[in-house]
Amino acid sequence: MNIFTQPEAMTFLADHYDDRWHPWPFFWIFPLLFWITFIVIVVFARRPFWGHRSGIDALRTAFARGEITEDQYRTRLAVLRERVGKPRGESPTT
Repeated sequence: MNIFTQPEAMTFLADHYDDRWHPWPFFWIFPLLFWITFIVIVVFARRPFWGHRSGIDALRTAFARGEITEDQYRTRLAVLRERVGKPRGESPTT
């Protein structure tokens, strides 16, 4: 026996079927939640990269705050500029 052959089910289906598609009233919530979730994942995946500053920027900030002297600034800046373009594993003396 099938549930759709019972008289109560047949009456319910006949009363509520008018040959048109009736979306669930909140059908727009699922695509919206999908895109919100997607955007949140992308934002949190890229978040660690936003706060990175270059070594030169950190050095300029330390000098501007008075944490290092001008001589220390120039020495460290020369070292940082010397390392630009060299592979990571290579020491600055080679």
